[in-house]
Amino acid sequence: MCALSSNTAAKIVASLELEPANRAVADVWLSLWDAGALPSRDRLSPFKFKAFLPGILVFDVVPDHSVTIRLAGTRFSTILGTELTGMDWIASAPADYRAQRLKIISEIARGGIGVGHRRIGMTLGESYICEEIMLPFAPAQAGAPFQVLTHVNWQADKFLQIKSARQATGTPLDFKVYPFA
Repeated sequence: MCALSSNTAAKIVASLELEPANRAVADVWLSLWDAGALPSRDRLSPFKFKAFLPGILVFDVVPDHSVTIRLAGTRFSTILGTELTGMDWIASAPADYRAQRLKIISEIARGGIGVGHRRIGMTLGESYICEEIMLPFAPAQAGAPFQVLTHVNWQADKFLQIKSARQATGTPLDFKVYPFA
């Protein structure tokens, strides 16, 4: 894990053109830092994230090995029609994207911020592009999985009109990792 100051993390976040909800999530994450160390997830108060909880995923990450959904917001369950908690996130990806997904999330867990976009076809009207941000937490203890907080900015008036739930878990249009070092 890279040592990083909250000032450096704030500069990375400030340089990103995030949607307002994802900017707010990143700001709350930045407020959890303790000096130069990434915050542990136990510093995360659900109260601070209440407005964002429906669009939150928390992953347990064993870099280069596994990504398991520890917690899934209600919009994900509604959109996908299934409970995601405990799901293998790598296995849920299209086969040709699994290695890339594992690489991306492992890189974020080790010290980086991820931002991606997905094009979602709607049953009515134009396609919708949603943005996701992924933010790491320090492991709770030595040998514990890393945790990565993800927020997807689903627009409440659109998320029930998705043609295919597979679009919400598939390959993004773009995804960029901003490493700390």
